[in-house]
Parts: sequence; structure tokens; C-alpha cells
Amino acid sequence: MKLSVVFLLFLFPWLPEAVAQTAKKQILPQTFDISPTPFPAPSTRFMNENGKMISLARFRGKILLVNIWSTSCAQCVIELPMLDRLEGDMGGVKFQVVALSSDIEPLPLLRRFWINRGIKHLRIYSDTRGLFSKAANVKGMPTTLLIDEQGREVGRIRGIVEWDGVKIKAQIRDLIRRAKERENERKERENQERRLKEMEAAAFGSAPPALNAPPPAESVPPPPERPAETIQNWFNRR
Repeated sequence: MKLSVVFLLFLFPWLPEAVAQTAKKQILPQTFDISPTPFPAPSTRFMNENGKMISLARFRGKILLVNIWSTSCAQCVIELPMLDRLEGDMGGVKFQVVALSSDIEPLPLLRRFWINRGIKHLRIYSDTRGLFSKAANVKGMPTTLLIDEQGREVGRIRGIVEWDGVKIKAQIRDLIRRAKERENERKERENQERRLKEMEAAAFGSAPPALNAPPPAESVPPPPERPAETIQNWFNRR
């Protein structure tokens, strides 16, 4: 069944567009509900477009949209052009869309699918065994995870979303702004700590005294020297 759906999509790439209007009536809220308690995203590895195994740690420092999709999922296919436009408009140093296929199809077939669908900006990532989806507790497709710059999941949406819409772009810009503020605060703390150490070094020499160091031992004066006659008297008494 899955292969037949993929075959039909290749023959008739306009099919998803035919149901797009119906799907838009079922579009979910256009922004993420940001969780107050983010948690680490899965460290499970998946394949990049060059066939190398990577993990989300490769993208640390970026805000990520990790979209779990499949060629046999009609809503997933409808979303791809919107995700592609989002990546083209906002992708860069601070943000990236990671379109992670859960298909069993090899990379050459996914590349052909990309061409047929006119995808220009998204890179291909593949999770053929579904290990990442399992680790992320994905219950259906499409599912999109929102990952912050520290590699934590802060939200998710299951279902189709207008990813190139004004609201989602505004939320992503806000997340990027907050990430920059946290980075600036971290750098300011590091600079303050460095300046404090430099001031201590200047005040106490090459290194400040240890706070819990024991007091220096008191020096014991050497015994006084005996006069020569005292020594001679001592020998006489012997």
C-alpha cells in the first residue's frame, strides 16, 4: 500500500494539491505552545543527505523545526513546500528546518521525490528504521518538534500547519531573539568572571591567596651561640 501511494505521487505530483483546500480547513493552531519545562531532545542518530549518521547535536546553537514526515502521508507532502519556503526565508546560522523522513526508501528515491516536488531549500534526512521517531514518542505524522538552541524540546505539533505563515515566523523570530539574549548574557557573565580574576591577580600578584590555606608556620629562632669560655668550662667539668 505504501509503495503504491509513493508511485501515485511520482506519477501525479499534483495530487496533494487537490486535497490541500480540504486539509487547510483542518489546520491546527499556527504557533507552538511553548512548554515551561523543556526536556532534552533525543540523541538518536539518523542519516544525512550524504549517507552519514548524525544527531541533533550537530545543530546545537540553532533553533530547529524537526518535521517527521513520510512520502505516504498526504498531509506531510502538503506541508513540504511550506516548510521549504520557511527554510528559504529564515534558514541560516540561527535557524533550520530538519525534514526527517521515516520512509524505508533509499536516499536516491528521496532525492527524486525532492525534485518532483520542487523542493529547493530543505536538505534530506532519513530515519529508515524509525528509531528517532520512537525515541521522540511520535504517535503519528506529520509531527513537528520545536528544539531550542540548547537541544531541548520546547514544543510539538501533530498535524498540518501553515509553516510559511506570519504567526509561525513571528514566533520563530522571537525564539531566535531570546536565544541571542541568553547567549549575550552568558558571554557577559564569562567576561565578568574573567575581569574579576584579572583584578585579583593584579592585587595579590601572579595568583590570589587560597581562601582556606593554613597559616604559615612560625619560624623558630636558632639557639644562641655559647661563648668560647662557657664551652671550655663545660669540658673542664667533664
